[in-house]
Amino acid sequence: GGTDRCSMKNTFYTVFNAFRQWRSLRVLTGKVALVFLLSQHSGLLAQSAEPETHRGTHRLGLGLGHTQLSGSFQGENIQSVPLASWSLDYAYGLSSSWAIGLQFEWLLESFIVEGSDGVSLERAYPLSIIPVGLYRFNEHWSAVAGVGLEVAEGESLALTRLGVEYMWELSPQWEVGATLVWDDKWNYYNSWGLAFTVSRLWKSGLN
Repeated sequence: GGTDRCSMKNTFYTVFNAFRQWRSLRVLTGKVALVFLLSQHSGLLAQSAEPETHRGTHRLGLGLGHTQLSGSFQGENIQSVPLASWSLDYAYGLSSSWAIGLQFEWLLESFIVEGSDGVSLERAYPLSIIPVGLYRFNEHWSAVAGVGLEVAEGESLALTRLGVEYMWELSPQWEVGATLVWDDKWNYYNSWGLAFTVSRLWKSGLN
């Protein structure tokens, strides 16, 4: 009789300990699952709450710059000719990284260039008009590329533009920055331009 009671007692303790371990494991598993669900939910909320600050954003910038011309000028091979310039740039954000735009640059002087065929061409206050694409690397830096025209009395020259820009947001409506561009006027000359800009930002009604 004593042996049976001892055996039943041991069996009871074994079952009781197993139940306690199962209950502790269940509680621990529940806590882990709850933490995982909360972390996933928080991540989804953060993603949904993150604004697409550039999609649907219009930017209009006015810049004052300095342009260095390189090529043949008035019969002499001059490495660089400095000219003052104004720029007007428009861009529309397609996404957080991509934008399209239209850039204008007006050189404030007249000069004579020679083409690859040796023919001289006068450029009187030429105006460059360039449709561009922009790729934003981060909140400040973007790459610029486009093909357009330099328009002046007598003849228009095709050109290729490559560049980078650095922008600093002062407020949701205003940015300041600097743009460095290289323009290749096909068969004539090329130039480097550095402009400091002030830009106005606004959102379109449709995003």
